[in-house]
Amino acid sequence: MRLYRVIPYDASAAPTQRGGVLFVPAGGSNRIDNPDLYDVLYLAGTPEAAMAETFGRIPLWTPETFVHGSGRRYALTTIEAPDSIALFALDDVDALKSIGITKPRSVVMRDRGKTQALARAIFETGRYAGASWWSYYGPDLTVMGRWDRDGVSAIETPENLTVVSAVVKAASDAIVRQIVRTKSAAPAANQTRCGTLGRCVAPTPPRFEMPKR
Repeated sequence: MRLYRVIPYDASAAPTQRGGVLFVPAGGSNRIDNPDLYDVLYLAGTPEAAMAETFGRIPLWTPETFVHGSGRRYALTTIEAPDSIALFALDDVDALKSIGITKPRSVVMRDRGKTQALARAIFETGRYAGASWWSYYGPDLTVMGRWDRDGVSAIETPENLTVVSAVVKAASDAIVRQIVRTKSAAPAANQTRCGTLGRCVAPTPPRFEMPKR
């Protein structure tokens, strides 16, 4: 199966080194991380889903959006994984019931403690290489995390991302984000300011002063 992820790419790095296509940082705290048991390689079923997971929290995409804080440009990577891998499908109601989950909305909630506990229960069954679920940004966007990475490899040269990339346009259409093609100048007082890591600062309301008498 063909899968995708977005990374701050370093062409000089080996696949499993920082900046490489298969690099997994230790001690993660994301949706299904349990670093005392395993490390997770997060992947997506489509390029649009990979883009949404990386940049979805940023409402306005500018040229700076696609440059990591380290200075490396973000790139879309294409990964090949065996079709036969066993993934726990978190959109399968019967599967969820088998581990005591009766409300599928629990899957997309942002309570990391609960989703990590769920992942731990799945891992401890010993039957799965990871889990898949629908993205917070849309039920048609499938994402997954794998703790067993046997047979996973990169199959294409990563595609550097810019505001004119076709995949950027497709992703912005899929999750309704605005693209600005010119570098941002200092934001006006009434504009929301967003950094490359997704931290957005709301505009400060103008002060109202009574006229002097």
